[in-house]
Amino acid sequence: MDMNYGGGGYNAPPGGGAYYPQRSPLEEARLRERKALFRSCSKLGALLLIYALLQYVFKYVYYGVVATVSSGSFNLMPWQSLKYLREHQEIVSGSSFSMGGNLSIVFFSMLILMLIARFAMKIDLSEMAKPEKRHFKQAVKWFPLCMLLNIAVSYVITILENYLSSVGVNMPDVDFTIQEPSDLAITLQFVYVILIGPLAEELLYRGLVLSLLKPYGNWLAVLFSSLIFGLMHGNVPQAASAFASAMVAGMIAIKCNSVIPTLIIHIMNNTIASYTDFAEVIGWPYASEILMAIEIIVLFAGLFVLFVYGWQIVSTKDGKFALTFGQRVTAVFTNILMLVYFLYELYGFFTSFINAN
Repeated sequence: MDMNYGGGGYNAPPGGGAYYPQRSPLEEARLRERKALFRSCSKLGALLLIYALLQYVFKYVYYGVVATVSSGSFNLMPWQSLKYLREHQEIVSGSSFSMGGNLSIVFFSMLILMLIARFAMKIDLSEMAKPEKRHFKQAVKWFPLCMLLNIAVSYVITILENYLSSVGVNMPDVDFTIQEPSDLAITLQFVYVILIGPLAEELLYRGLVLSLLKPYGNWLAVLFSSLIFGLMHGNVPQAASAFASAMVAGMIAIKCNSVIPTLIIHIMNNTIASYTDFAEVIGWPYASEILMAIEIIVLFAGLFVLFVYGWQIVSTKDGKFALTFGQRVTAVFTNILMLVYFLYELYGFFTSFINAN
């Protein structure tokens, strides 16, 4: 005997026995989508946690190498290198030490992460990393809008910082001022801030994150890549402006199916942001005035791009999905590996805030 109620009734197993519910086509589609999203989120969460772990490991490797080279004796064990560096503060006080550390830690961590992503998890970024002539034009077109968002958000955050400071609350920030200037310090800071830092961040946040999440919605992928990119900066001023500009950068990467335009934008942004730091050390005249002139030009260019081309970003559409947007967002947040990563970033975020006060 067979009992069916439309497409979602009950079917009897062969030979009789208990009846069991038959899933509707929509329920089957949701189940498949949820399983696929779970696999992608698990891969992404694992990669983000591996990257965090690699940075932690290579930090102590760097300490060990510096202590060993400086002392002339073996100091690769973490407790040995930390003890030596604490006793020799003159080594760690300059920008050469900090920028050399940032550069080597990010470079080797990202190198290993990309090898794991490509060969262990079969994630291919070759298409998104392939340069084309149109990419530079796209970068020049959208760069003013990204800078406009940076300037606008930074202005709002400055007002907030001033208010909080007046009531005794300090906001953590990052100081990239070159300490104890030297040719080595300037070179290392340039390579890290202008080249390696942007390359690593674009490959991770606009490369791996978008590649794994955009099959489940462009806006979902952009939202989470921007959120993670903001939290990664570890402080409110940088996080707020990074999140705002990353929303635009994410849509640019999706529209172009490439990280090359966003990499160019990232490099130009960091170059302008670091201009006064380098200008003061090198001794360029009128650094502040030149920076202000550049920002004013970019500001008006950004307003032009916003009103003339901004609709191209906002009008980006998603495909049709069995899961609602809210269900997909929930699936990302409740994935155990992604949740652990979010908690890790939030811990560092709030720890820096507490330490600043």
